[in-house]
Amino acid sequence: MTLVRLRRAAQITLPLEIRQAARLKEGDYLEAEVTKAGILLRPVTVDRRGPTPEQEAEIQAVVDQERRNYAEERRR
Repeated sequence: MTLVRLRRAAQITLPLEIRQAARLKEGDYLEAEVTKAGILLRPVTVDRRGPTPEQEAEIQAVVDQERRNYAEERRR
């Protein structure tokens, strides 16, 4: 079992051995699901499931807000 740290803007880094075992590369999508056992991350292909335009807008709004929060923290 590998320990993974939650970073600013809720980002995590998957260790190399996990990325290799799952054959993940930069830009791949992972589907996240909360289960009784914890959090399950499952690789998905965009053609199987991609964000709707509404979800894309919501994601972009969150990213923009996190960037503003980060910029504000740096100004302090």
